[in-house]
Amino acid sequence: MKRKVLSLLLAATMVLSLAACGGDKKEETAAPTEAATEAAKETEAAKDTEAAADTTAAADTQAASGETKTITIGYAPATLNNAFWLAVKDGVQKAIEERTGYEVTLVDIDAGGDQAKMNDGISNLLGAGCDAMLVAPADSTAAMSALEECKNAGVPVINFDTPVDNSTGIVETIIASDNYNAGYVVGKDAAEKMPDDAKILILNSDRASACVQRKQGFKDALDESGKKYTIINDLDGQGDLEVSLGVVSNAIVADPDLDVIFAVNDPSAMGSVNAIQQATVELEKDIMVYGVDGNPDAKLMIKNGDMEGTGSQSPETLGYESMMAAFDVLEGKSIEPEIVVDTFLITAENVDEFGTDGWQ
Repeated sequence: MKRKVLSLLLAATMVLSLAACGGDKKEETAAPTEAATEAAKETEAAKDTEAAADTTAAADTQAASGETKTITIGYAPATLNNAFWLAVKDGVQKAIEERTGYEVTLVDIDAGGDQAKMNDGISNLLGAGCDAMLVAPADSTAAMSALEECKNAGVPVINFDTPVDNSTGIVETIIASDNYNAGYVVGKDAAEKMPDDAKILILNSDRASACVQRKQGFKDALDESGKKYTIINDLDGQGDLEVSLGVVSNAIVADPDLDVIFAVNDPSAMGSVNAIQQATVELEKDIMVYGVDGNPDAKLMIKNGDMEGTGSQSPETLGYESMMAAFDVLEGKSIEPEIVVDTFLITAENVDEFGTDGWQ
């Protein structure tokens, strides 16, 4: 680069020297002035190019120096009163430990299943300063106002587990388990094992789109099986063990001849098992109880013969992928608009493959 600048200066000097030797002064003066101006322009352009190269080199040096960037990440699951969401957070922490160049402050927003509370927490964190949000709504529709607030503030949102309507690009990506399949594999297993004209109780949590998808997958698998069945009730267990225990306790008094209980998550399924074990009426048959998640306690119930199965997912993978996506967005990298995590069935036949002392 310096060689080019020197050559241009020499060229300009030679032109000026030639202009001083004989000829018509008026014409000779005009020619060298034009040449000198052009040479000066080229010299300046060369300097600019050299400066740009120096700036790039400086940026590369800074990147290689190992300097850390301090960022704040909001973690907003539906609730922290559930082992699943704590396992998701473990995956987030794993990603933070693996990704170099960052000093991360992770701030929990514990909504306790209350979307209005989550929205307030998100708003407060935006006001305090936040670089990105990881959000799993308790209510996919009611969450939209908070997500809009994030977008207006220029804070990217990674939506995980419970998908929202992203038709307007309100979130950067949706990272979720294949919730439809989680319900489908359960429905397929139940259909193979239950009798014709089976009576089925569903414990829903229809505020969360993930749970709606699980229930739809379950029902579709039953329909495809050709088995006759009756859904005698579709009740809101709120995804909570204690709430589901109470709901099922009342349900089995009204219908002690149930064949299957399908719960849209494992806490509701475990609450159902507890209700059956504490039943105040004599049940006419063994009730097959299914859940969704792959919770370690649910797997132990499966191993012990108290629960029939669960449509399983990997919460740690959800958390890990969500945090890595947040890093990529903050670095200006493009990411997929949707990332799907596999789901599969765990029953007594394969529970030992996954163990009961942790998530899969």
